[in-house]
Formats: sequence, structure tokens, C-alpha cells
Amino acid sequence: MSSDDDNQHMYARWRNSEVSRNFHRLGLLVAAIILAVGLLLMAKDALGLKLWDLIPADIPILAGGIAIGLTGIGLVSLAAYGVVRAIGWAIDKSV
Repeated sequence: MSSDDDNQHMYARWRNSEVSRNFHRLGLLVAAIILAVGLLLMAKDALGLKLWDLIPADIPILAGGIAIGLTGIGLVSLAAYGVVRAIGWAIDKSV
């Protein structure tokens, strides 16, 4: 058995393990919670915005802020998912 075959066997064991599935679900849960909280905070902030005070020059600035906020929330959610999966990988390797 070559080392390539051994690596594929280890990868298949990791992908099929119960620990992998559970940490995948936990990572999705953590990412979803972060996403929901971020969107709720953005919505709360938007409720305090007085739309009748906006001038047309403010609209691109507002759209840029929304885009940056959504991108940031998405990146933090993705990073949290990756951290949870890395912890799961380390725990599965140690068992």
C-alpha cells in the first residue's frame, strides 16, 4: 500500500466519521447564529434610520455600508465554521 492510498484511506475515515458529521452540524449552527445575530443588528440599526432625511448623494454611501456589513457578517460566519471544523478534526485525530 502506497502512502497515497493510506492518505486516501485516512481522508475517507475522517469524512465518514460521526465526529465529522457532528462538528459539521455544529459549525453550521454556529455560523447560522452569527449570521442571524448580525442581520438582526443591521435591521435594528436600519430602523433608527430616518429615510426622509436622506439626500440622493447618501444612497451610494448607504448601499456601500450595507455591502460591507453583509460581507463582514458572511466572512465571520465562514471563519467560525472553519474554526469549529478544525476543532472537530483535531479531536477526531486525537481519539
